[in-house]
Amino acid sequence: MASLWNQYFSPRGEWSVDDVPDQSGKVFLITGGTSGLGFATAKVLLARNARVYITSRGHEKGRQAVNELRRISEAIYVLQMDLSDLYSVQKAAYEFVSKEQYLHCLINNAGVMAPPIALLTRQQYDLQFGVNVIGHFYLTQLLLPVLLGTAKVTAQKVRVLNYTSSAPPAPRIDYTTLMDGPVRRRYTPAQLYRQSKLGCLLLAQELAEQYGEQGIVSIAINPGNVRTNLNRYSGGVFGSLWDMFSTHVSKGILTPLFAATHPKAESLNGKILHAFGRVDTIPDTVTERCAQETLWDWLEAQMECFDRTISPPHSAGLRADSLDVVTMYSSQVKLI
Repeated sequence: MASLWNQYFSPRGEWSVDDVPDQSGKVFLITGGTSGLGFATAKVLLARNARVYITSRGHEKGRQAVNELRRISEAIYVLQMDLSDLYSVQKAAYEFVSKEQYLHCLINNAGVMAPPIALLTRQQYDLQFGVNVIGHFYLTQLLLPVLLGTAKVTAQKVRVLNYTSSAPPAPRIDYTTLMDGPVRRRYTPAQLYRQSKLGCLLLAQELAEQYGEQGIVSIAINPGNVRTNLNRYSGGVFGSLWDMFSTHVSKGILTPLFAATHPKAESLNGKILHAFGRVDTIPDTVTERCAQETLWDWLEAQMECFDRTISPPHSAGLRADSLDVVTMYSSQVKLI
């Protein structure tokens, strides 16, 4: 598998953004696409004729990003979404489905790293686990009927990408730390970050297990240390070291672009791709199906107070046959 991947993408740069194939007719959704890797990824996809949605927590920042991206293509749209608020995630998913009948690739790009320990989500979860794992899980669940419907109607595989980290993931998830309390406050922000990245890996693996045979390709990606605002909460020596040993965004986007667009990536369901072309070995703690299912069940339990299916939009722009497929998959996706 590694040789297959390295045939197309290696540290010497045999595969580059110039090799991204044409994406005409395809729809992408990138969370956190107003800056950093998400913004740079959107630029390349737009230049290859894709239809791209990005998300933004703030209206003004989203407007500025879209205005700049429209210099490349008019096929760019922004959804207001705050991953630390599940109601906001729900609203954004509803808005997307009201506008689009297809989704070919969901890139769960947004994230937060090592914020102050006092910061929580609106629903009182640990901020890092809430944004990096819970918010993306909920968004993915809400969009599953569209993803599955797209795979069915187009007879093409669709892709879901979840970001991991260069830092080794935590050995296990301590579920007593996912909401605020004395146990959580004994952890450092770095430990909670590593735990959230384990969650992202487990989520990607379980998605591959459950939906791989229905046309979804779930890939975990690690773009490496990239110079973005992800480390905005880091300062002092750590912040300086991060910048010193980080690569430019133009290099960081190669891994997600390959996973999202290259035909060969269709064979990478359930794999983890590291920076510069390495199909890496997945830790035993992640390959254990019990750990994957435990997290999935816990996440589903957290969603019980929220809608978990989206009714098909009644829009004149959507074809009846596509709506039938989305309706069918909405009824078949098991969320509890």
